[in-house]
Amino acid sequence: MGAGRMTAQALESVGAVARSWEAACQSGDTDRIVAHLCDDAVVWYNFNPQAQHTKGAYRAMLETSRTGLPNRRYKDRRVHLHPGGFVEQATLEGETPGGPVETPFLLIATVEGGRITRIAQYFDTTIMHKAGLVPV
Repeated sequence: MGAGRMTAQALESVGAVARSWEAACQSGDTDRIVAHLCDDAVVWYNFNPQAQHTKGAYRAMLETSRTGLPNRRYKDRRVHLHPGGFVEQATLEGETPGGPVETPFLLIATVEGGRITRIAQYFDTTIMHKAGLVPV
């Protein structure tokens, strides 16, 4: 089997994970979202760069964000695939007690064996701090 074919297969596998991830995120269903992560997955955020979060901690953060940012939705979503995972760019919108918030974000997902093993997420921290969505 040639390298090109392997790459096409790898991209299709990653694409399936990315499409399923997007559908889960759009649904807001924490269980569906977290099901994409392997048990020892690591999640990192630019607003807390010293911490590496476990799958369980990520679940808790998602639950907290559901109450802190209700009615969240994504717009201008773009997904770029590569054999080792995918990169997602979008704008996150939602409501906070202080009013509506809109912030761009970037998610880098490493995919192995059909599951996400690592997520690195970047948000506009100025917007997130002003909205009270992340610790100062």
